[in-house]
Amino acid sequence: MTDKCAWFINLSDDEHAAQAAARQLKPYGLPIRGQRWPQGLAWLAAAQEAASANAAVVLVFGPASRYADPILRRDLALFRLRLHTQLGRPLNGFTVLGGDAPDPGAAPDAPPPPVHPAVLDDWTPLPAAGWPAKVVARAHAPSAPAWPIALGLHAHERLGVWLETHPQPGHTAPGALLGVAGHGAKIDFHAVGPKGGLPASTDNQYELKGVQFTAADTAFEAWALRNAIGPDERYYTRLDGDPDLLAIGTLPDGEPRDVSLIRLG
Repeated sequence: MTDKCAWFINLSDDEHAAQAAARQLKPYGLPIRGQRWPQGLAWLAAAQEAASANAAVVLVFGPASRYADPILRRDLALFRLRLHTQLGRPLNGFTVLGGDAPDPGAAPDAPPPPVHPAVLDDWTPLPAAGWPAKVVARAHAPSAPAWPIALGLHAHERLGVWLETHPQPGHTAPGALLGVAGHGAKIDFHAVGPKGGLPASTDNQYELKGVQFTAADTAFEAWALRNAIGPDERYYTRLDGDPDLLAIGTLPDGEPRDVSLIRLG
C-alpha cells in the first residue's frame, strides 16, 4: 500500500480552493490525492479509490449549499464508513466551503433541524490560517468517532451493502437490533460473526424480522436477534435501500432497549 495521503474531494467544477489548499499543504510532506465527487450513486467506487491511495484524512471542497444536501451527505457518510472499515482505522474529515448554507428555519413551515448525531458530525470546517499542521496531525493520529456504538460498512457489487454494528462496544451485548428509516429502506438478511468481515456462517438465536417501533417521533422497521454478542463479535445486517436514520440497540426481553440513533443523511 502507498504512503498515507490527504484525500481531496471537490464537490464543484471550481478548482481554486482545492489548488490553494494543496499549495499550503505541500510543504508539510503529506502527499495529496483526490477526485471530483461523481454524480449518482458512486460512493462505493469513490471509497475503493481512496482506500487504494491509503487516504489518511479527507478534505471536502465546494459550496456550502451543496454540502448541506441530505442526499450528498448520506453518500459521503456511506463513503466514510466504507473507507474507514476497509482501511481498518478511523480517519478524520475537514471541510473548506464557500457561500452560505441554506437556513432550515428560513421558511415559516420548515421543520426544525435534526438533532440526532450524524456520521459526518465530526468533519469540521478548516480555519483560514494555521490549518495544515492540524490536518497532518490528524492524518497520523486520528481521533476515533464519538459514536456510542461500533459502526462499519461492507459493500460489494454482488453481496450488497452490509452494516457492521455492536450496540455496546467493548462489552458483551444481550443481542442486537438494527432499525432503518427513510426512503423505504429495509433489511433483508442478518448474521453474527467476528468483527472485520462478513461471516461464512451464523447461528441466529431467537431472531425477529420486521419489528416496528417508534423512536424520536420516527417510525423504524428493524431486524433483531438474541445472540450474546461478545466484544470481538459484530451484528451484520444487509440493507435494501439507503436509509436516512439508523436505530441500533439491544433486545433483551423482546422489546427494543438502549437504542442509539445515528443519521446518515
